[in-house]
Amino acid sequence: MQYLTTMSCYLALASMPARSMAAFTPATRRKIATSRLLAVTTTDSTKPNNFLEGMKNMFSSMAAAGADAGKSSDVYTVAVTGSSGLVGRALLNEIQSKGMIKGKQVKVIKLIREGKGSADGDSSLAWNPDTDDMAIDPGLLADVDAVVHIAGENVSTGLGPLGFLGIRPWTDEKKSAILDSRVKSTKALAAAVREANKSPGSKIDFLCASGPGIYGYDGVGASAPLWDESADTSGTTGFLAEISREWEGAAMEKANGRVVLMRFGVVLSKMGGALAKLYPIFLVGGGGNVGSGNQFFPFISARDLARSIVHTIETPQLKGPVNMVAPTPCTNAEFTSSFGSLISRPTILPLPGFAVSALFGQMGEEMLLGGQKVSASKLVKSGFEFQHDTIEKALKSAIDEENDI
Repeated sequence: MQYLTTMSCYLALASMPARSMAAFTPATRRKIATSRLLAVTTTDSTKPNNFLEGMKNMFSSMAAAGADAGKSSDVYTVAVTGSSGLVGRALLNEIQSKGMIKGKQVKVIKLIREGKGSADGDSSLAWNPDTDDMAIDPGLLADVDAVVHIAGENVSTGLGPLGFLGIRPWTDEKKSAILDSRVKSTKALAAAVREANKSPGSKIDFLCASGPGIYGYDGVGASAPLWDESADTSGTTGFLAEISREWEGAAMEKANGRVVLMRFGVVLSKMGGALAKLYPIFLVGGGGNVGSGNQFFPFISARDLARSIVHTIETPQLKGPVNMVAPTPCTNAEFTSSFGSLISRPTILPLPGFAVSALFGQMGEEMLLGGQKVSASKLVKSGFEFQHDTIEKALKSAIDEENDI
């Protein structure tokens, strides 16, 4: 009956707002700053700490600026959808702390969904992800250098008042919502980018989120294939694989210029996402392996994901699919063991596969019992250096995050 104890913890605590778990650690009791940007504790290696490193960064920025010589403005402008979400906040914080992109001062424009807030026309613009036409007037993108599209429906929750519990969430209605939020919105936004790029001198890069679900969910055990961006994904199975193919296809078909398909791993942050819900469960000793524990778990720290997006903006040779995952593959069992060890808690309450299937249905079978073993070789070969290349480092980064959000 141990799994019943585990499930009680999951169901009782899954309803907690992602940020409420901050109360479980002393560091999170500090006063929350008014800034809404995610601030993550970084090591000294993220800042130039000597003359040579400073010179290296300067010449890197100068080289990147050469690739963007077509723009006459001394400001590099990035438009971002989903800026209020976990990844969006991390990205805005990274851009703010960096200050320069391609040798230019950087300006961020938040693309706000129509009806969800007021756009001032300068630091924010309204867009319509539900239209069959263009999501935004292409003329408003005239000064934009890159559009980063990371908005989308949460795939792990259901609809209705109890949807947050994730109990058998993938109803036909939910699947339709996921499809529209990714495919329809991407088509509409990419169409606006395409039209804007027809103007003389316009050269907008389009970076669109995707995920490793495109590789299917058979990444379990020692025989799991290692997927890189050159792999043929036309025959992979599963709902997420089907959605991802349509999603990426919409970006490639409708946009022009440079298109990057950012395949995000599971983003580790105690500020939101999966880890925010798991943290209090593990803290009270309710953690354990899910199913066999042998399913691979593609992950990345919030800080490394934000850094990899900025690196991709600055690296013109990165095109098409890019796996944004840590370079060291990890299984569910390794994640569980590392997490428990880091917070000094036992991880002896497993969640059996039959319970996952019964409670979460197809979502549980693909996202919890299935997995993907994914390579980050394309990102690494482009010169990107991970700060948190192992599950231990990524979890420590997540737990050490500041709470000035």
